[in-house]
Amino acid sequence: MPALIGCTSAEVAPVAAFALAKPNVVMAADPQPSFTYWAPENATIRNHPRQPGIWIAESPEGSRKHYFGDQCRASEFQRFVGQTIDALPEKPANAIWRLTCSECVAQSDLGWTRMNVSYDQETRVINEISCG
Repeated sequence: MPALIGCTSAEVAPVAAFALAKPNVVMAADPQPSFTYWAPENATIRNHPRQPGIWIAESPEGSRKHYFGDQCRASEFQRFVGQTIDALPEKPANAIWRLTCSECVAQSDLGWTRMNVSYDQETRVINEISCG
């Protein structure tokens, strides 16, 4: 009988292998997202009104940022934000990654298991890593 490897309960919150940013936010979401590193400072995090598993961080000035969870394991790659795209490790088997410059046109399809890596076209420095 094959052994189960890496099997955990859905009730267990994921744990990043390194410290993630913890911005000062107001948590108005229930259930709460696993991580808040993605939220702008002083934002209020709420659940999406129609779609479970999506959270919205609304900044005091009214801008919004959506979080689609961590199905693509973006939390594990946050340490590469601020580094060049050359610093990224080899893509894990069966992972779906999309690398695109932050000013470039990209298809707006939503893939919760896809990791999007956004970088500056001139410097090739990563400015965001997210699922979606």
